[in-house]
Amino acid sequence: MLLLAAASARAEAPPKRSRAVKELIREAGAALDRLDVARARELWGEVYDIERSNVAMCNMGQLDLRMGRWEEAVVELSQCVEHMPAPRTEVERRLYDHRHADLARARRRVGEVVLMPPPGVVGMFVNGRGLKDGSRVYVRPGQHEVMAVGQEGQVARAGVRVEAGESKQVPLTFDKPAQAPEDHAQPPKRASGPGAPGPATQKGPPQGAGRPGPDFRIVTTGAVASVGFLVAGTVCLQSAQGYGQEATAARHHARVMGAVDPAFQPDYNEMIDAAANEKLMRLLGTSALIAGAAAGAATLVYVWLPNDAQIRVTAHGAELRVRW
Repeated sequence: MLLLAAASARAEAPPKRSRAVKELIREAGAALDRLDVARARELWGEVYDIERSNVAMCNMGQLDLRMGRWEEAVVELSQCVEHMPAPRTEVERRLYDHRHADLARARRRVGEVVLMPPPGVVGMFVNGRGLKDGSRVYVRPGQHEVMAVGQEGQVARAGVRVEAGESKQVPLTFDKPAQAPEDHAQPPKRASGPGAPGPATQKGPPQGAGRPGPDFRIVTTGAVASVGFLVAGTVCLQSAQGYGQEATAARHHARVMGAVDPAFQPDYNEMIDAAANEKLMRLLGTSALIAGAAAGAATLVYVWLPNDAQIRVTAHGAELRVRW
């Protein structure tokens, strides 16, 4: 019995951490000591990328909870409490109850959307964000748009409004493609003989006719949109750089004043807001630059499209035919 107990204790012992993981955890603790919650969350994310431990997941959830990132906190704390072992001591019991209380607090701030897609789905999206796994997502209270994409390009869309602490199921159905009406009327019989009229000539443009040239309005719109997105992206990236410098200056000021005056209390909310604004502006700037490049590329493709090309819109998309 003693041997079995010793073997069980060895099996449940946590794995040894590498020197890199220990250093990241030490830096995360130091960041929390100076109330730099955003930096601590970033460091614990790096720890989770290396060792994929439940301890790292629980710390990520609690730090996201402190920063008000309710959707991320619910996902992380749900996985945290799911993999926590049953408590055996009073300390483990308090930690176990504390984690469940944090999860309940986060769930009261978000709504839950459960998608019920039709068969043959290859992708599902909520507010344009793809779901990596499963059909359940946590969102902030308000109106949201959900979408599912089928194997043949079918699209199912729906809108849903969810309140905090509420869970809603959203059934999705693919739109049926429009079908051309069938003409069951029989063609009139033509008279035969030397005096009979010949076959009717086809009206409209010939079969191989393409577009006469690029539409100036489309080219102008594409160029203006491309330039607008590129300018907006550049401005956002410059703003992100300014916020980053502001956050760095605030941290340096707090470090210097803390060394001079031990009673000095820095404004950590200002530093956290500056770091969050930097990330937001950087994301918006990158997205705008990508959109501008895409609009410019699409405009160039349209301009250089051969004049003998034919574009035909169908129920499933568009068809392009080019004669070289």
